[in-house]
Amino acid sequence: MRLALALVIAAAFAVPAFAKLPVKAVKIAEKHKKYEIDVDYPKTGNKTIDAAMAEWVKGEVSQFRDEAAGNDGEGPFSTYTLGIGYDIARNDDKVFAVVFTESTYEGGAHPNTVFRTMNFLMPDGWPVYMPEIFTPDAVKAISRLATADLKKQLKPDEGFDADMIKNGAGPSWDNFADFTILPNALDIQYAPYAVAPYVAGPQETKIPLSALRGFFRSDWRAPQASFDCAKASAWVEKMICSDVNLARLDRTVADVYAARLGDADSDAARLPVRGDQREFLVARMKKCGGETGRGAVACLTALYDARLRVLNRLPQ
Repeated sequence: MRLALALVIAAAFAVPAFAKLPVKAVKIAEKHKKYEIDVDYPKTGNKTIDAAMAEWVKGEVSQFRDEAAGNDGEGPFSTYTLGIGYDIARNDDKVFAVVFTESTYEGGAHPNTVFRTMNFLMPDGWPVYMPEIFTPDAVKAISRLATADLKKQLKPDEGFDADMIKNGAGPSWDNFADFTILPNALDIQYAPYAVAPYVAGPQETKIPLSALRGFFRSDWRAPQASFDCAKASAWVEKMICSDVNLARLDRTVADVYAARLGDADSDAARLPVRGDQREFLVARMKKCGGETGRGAVACLTALYDARLRVLNRLPQ
């Protein structure tokens, strides 16, 4: 009996409670007269995670090919380039997180560098975004802490720009879209030009999770729209907050709408954008008010998809 118990205990310690996802690099490399592609992205064996990463990478490659097709292949900037690399920021029983660095060169003074981060809840690989992790009022605290950290890092003679920090680290979820949730910190990436001039390079802030205590949502998988779902009262709000994908679409439409207002250079230019948005908000009830349950979600999703397409066609 004692021997059997000892073998059970030994086996329990011999097998870890959670094995990290195995990460294998996938390569896309192409070389043509007009462009070059050098892309690496990870594959883990988790179908949900792998599908999300591959879809994004292949979308970026496809878009780059389309843009490179217009390159005449002549002059000092004859070859366009696309490079994508990655770092695994976290790989444990709670979260798998990856930071993609994408660099493109299509002529000009220097390449353009951007980040794309992805955070997946384990063990199923559920994608999660910052507004789903934190309560709506957390964005002000994150902005305050990030701004203070950036001001410490950036010196007046090394790229400090108060206005860029104010805009790039202001209280908007969109400013902190490129993040990873680490065991003890919120790690935020900023591309060049986001919070400092290009010469200062990309920036990064790490906020201790202890500083954000009290701002975490209890369920990171629950829907969270552009408004606080905990306070949803109207029919349309309740419907949006009943579906994760619709709630995410609501956030996207709200973000793009705000961006288009910011892109407009005058009150006259903003007026039609606001008018169209009001019409869209009214149409939600007129066109979908007679629906219930999944029918209402499907109706609203179609309206939001159409609104997003309109917003994306507006001048940027």
